[in-house]
Amino acid sequence: MGRAKALIVWGTGSGVGKSLFVAGLLRHFRRLGLKAAPFKAQNMANHARVVRGGEVASAQWLQALAAGVEPEVRMNPVLVKPFGERGAQVVVWGKVDPFLSGLPWKERRPHLEAPVREALEGLLAEHDLLVLEGAGSPVERNLWPDLPNLRVAEWADAKALLVADVDQGGALGALYGTWALLGEHRKRLVGFAFNKFRGDLELLRPAYGLLTGWTGLPVLGTLPMLPLALPEEDGFRYRQPAGNGPKVALLRYPHAANLDEFWPLSELARPVHVTSPEEAEGAWLLILPGSRLPARDLPWLRAFLPLIQRHLEAGRPVLAVCGGAEMLAEALLDEEGVEERGKFPGLGLLPYRVRMAREKTVERRRVRLRGLSGYWGRLEGLEVEGYEIHHGQGLPLVHQEGPLLATWLHGLLENPGVQRALFGREARGLEEALEALADALERHLDLGALHRALGLAGRAFPAASPLGAPTEAFASVGHLDPPPPPGLVLLLGGAKSGKSRFAQRLAGPFATLVATAEARDEEMAERIRRHKEERPPTWETLEEPLDLPGALKRARHPTVVVDCLTLWVANLMERGLDPLSEARRFLRAVEESGKRVIAVSNEVGMGIVPQNPLARRYRDLLGQVNALLAEAAQEAYLLVAGRPLPLGGGRVPPQEAGRTGPQGGEPDPGRPAP
Repeated sequence: MGRAKALIVWGTGSGVGKSLFVAGLLRHFRRLGLKAAPFKAQNMANHARVVRGGEVASAQWLQALAAGVEPEVRMNPVLVKPFGERGAQVVVWGKVDPFLSGLPWKERRPHLEAPVREALEGLLAEHDLLVLEGAGSPVERNLWPDLPNLRVAEWADAKALLVADVDQGGALGALYGTWALLGEHRKRLVGFAFNKFRGDLELLRPAYGLLTGWTGLPVLGTLPMLPLALPEEDGFRYRQPAGNGPKVALLRYPHAANLDEFWPLSELARPVHVTSPEEAEGAWLLILPGSRLPARDLPWLRAFLPLIQRHLEAGRPVLAVCGGAEMLAEALLDEEGVEERGKFPGLGLLPYRVRMAREKTVERRRVRLRGLSGYWGRLEGLEVEGYEIHHGQGLPLVHQEGPLLATWLHGLLENPGVQRALFGREARGLEEALEALADALERHLDLGALHRALGLAGRAFPAASPLGAPTEAFASVGHLDPPPPPGLVLLLGGAKSGKSRFAQRLAGPFATLVATAEARDEEMAERIRRHKEERPPTWETLEEPLDLPGALKRARHPTVVVDCLTLWVANLMERGLDPLSEARRFLRAVEESGKRVIAVSNEVGMGIVPQNPLARRYRDLLGQVNALLAEAAQEAYLLVAGRPLPLGGGRVPPQEAGRTGPQGGEPDPGRPAP
């Protein structure tokens, strides 16, 4: 087996849906018969699962299920479990690393590259395809050099898909801004995707044309808001759909953890995350989930003690899991400062004292429940599966005190037998939800574009990156893009041949436009307005009909687009100035500026001979100006039907050779380029 192909899903931020996109794509590739696997270099989450080798983030566990492979620690080699404001526990290859946990973030990073790369290379050698999940945003330049997004993509030679969350707002700006800040890494992008959309898609569709016009990359589609009950990495971010069953209150203390295990409740009950006792009133079941820092959550939970006591006195059930159970004990003892040094009085509802041990218990369990009575008696004799992740010692694995059931065991409610016993029916299950997720991706996204980029459709098509994306590494993270090579680039072509669109792709996201047009009539005013709408919003615009050398001096970006010389020559003739003399002055200014200047001009000499002397003189002068500039230009292209043809023995850059998409100067807002 050769080295696997790789696709990385980047997001414009946290919580945009990267995890579920990866899961859905893995199920899709599994349907194609590919041996695929997930990978996330570094995950920051307090939701974890126990797998072969130790613990990993819940997201990678779910993604492995989607791919149909056994979850393992290499799929998430670094898991960072935050300790609030004061630090984090660092898990490497499934095991807590006390040394790295004690280091500041910047000092920790150099120690992580080796285990991350070892895990990545091992998976690449054993699979047909890896689908990588990025972390947060790939363009947090204050944190560069970036390991979990950019470095791993480089190591895996991955193609990339960039995802934004429409429901959070600002998706168009987030996608464009992320693309603009990616710099040399833009070459990996295959396209964009919108996520969590609801409403009339026609309102969003014009954004397709804008993004394609600004970046040269297609929008592969829009995934609607899906009513799927899947465990999510950020348990509080997820909006549980309203069910028809009994009200279940999950107590949301500040360091609540492993909330993802309660995903079945969204089908079987009416779950609510509560932050005050008033919100929990009327609940049939109270759940105290795990806690990453029980000692710090105890003061918060103490305000719920009267509610919990009334609930138990009324004979209503309470389920306390792991850290939630620890806080109900008589005391928490942490003499070694494993989590929070000190002795902390518990709520006293369980007759045990919990002591924090430096050695962490991390294991999967299969147990048969015995000795249960009352409400919890309906679970008596059931064999259940779950997992333990805790430093605390001193509680039984399962213990009942009247209506209170306390357990170290995570995942109890994920067992179908438990669901039937407590709720009278089973949740539909993760398999059905993963199938529905893959169905939605296949229905709403152009996955063929990913197949072509990955070489899965017989031959590989290079990802359509914007021209001018630099190939050198950044000199420093302070520059938005490396300085472009100085000199003149001349673009010639007929009307609506795609000159302005091509100039945008060459220039990239940060450029100064020198606009030579003057709005002397309504038709020209409309043309100017339309061009402004097509222009990248990050560009600076200088309106200068005559003095191009002066405009070059005022331009604040190192790349300048002059659009267009056609009108500039007409403006000069109208004012009695010599276009050839002004063109030579312009060329001297280009050389002195040290900037990259992309000049757009019409090729007007291939039509019929004009009937009047002025028009013939204009045609001749523009032709002479074009020839003068072409002789001095480092690059020159003739645009024909939207395709650039190199002049002077050059060649079309490879990023442009495979382009299809809308031709001419107008964006196509109704359809993304394939």
